[in-house]
Amino acid sequence: FDGSYRGISLPLLSNIPGGAIFFAVKDASKSFLNQQTNSPRWLSTCLAVAIGQIPYWLVRNPSEVVKTRQQAKMPGYGEDTSAWDAIRNTMKTPSTETSSSSSSREEFGVGDLYLGYWENIYYAYPADVIKFVCYEYLSGGRKSIPPLEGAVYGAVSTALAQFTTTPLDVVRNRLMAGSQTAISLPDEGDSSIGSTTMTPSYLESLTSLYKEEGLRGMFAGASPRVGKAILSGAIQFATYEETKTSIAKLFAGKSR
Repeated sequence: FDGSYRGISLPLLSNIPGGAIFFAVKDASKSFLNQQTNSPRWLSTCLAVAIGQIPYWLVRNPSEVVKTRQQAKMPGYGEDTSAWDAIRNTMKTPSTETSSSSSSREEFGVGDLYLGYWENIYYAYPADVIKFVCYEYLSGGRKSIPPLEGAVYGAVSTALAQFTTTPLDVVRNRLMAGSQTAISLPDEGDSSIGSTTMTPSYLESLTSLYKEEGLRGMFAGASPRVGKAILSGAIQFATYEETKTSIAKLFAGKSR
């Protein structure tokens, strides 16, 4: 199991505020939609999940990029590289200044930290919609259920969601790891400059993956994803239900 937990520190740190923001925004949005509209429960869930994705990935995306590159063992992200150094390497953009001394310098920016931001949302939104709609269906829409029951429903719902969206996850991981093939375009004007490269769109990458690797490539890693989903879904929803119950009892006790 050497290297199985490579790159885990940053996702652990970012998931605390990220998860809190997502569930707070999702639940508040869903409550508002249910009170103000007569829309079906599943539609309110779909809209609430979409609203929660935006701030969640603003917090989560940088750690996801670094984690993916550390797990892929890319240059500059090896075992001896600390989390802080990995962030600096991700932010580093080499730049060469043309001057009499021909000196070179390094610039830093946040662009690469948000590489694949929309691709993460394209993947996470359908995955979360399937997960939460399925969970609400299995639980009958009850506001409070026993943690053990929540664990079973959560495991089934998360496993189904993760398996279904495996192709989307394959594309986004390859994009964040920087392994997507660039498209070369000729520069207009000065032919001595050569050509520029353009990263293919998400749909183009998905289509290319299917053409080149077929269903086997699109569902690469599906088995470990489902295995992880069963465990993480059970833990997530059991904890979620237990936390809701505990907090409700705490506030009920204070109000007396």
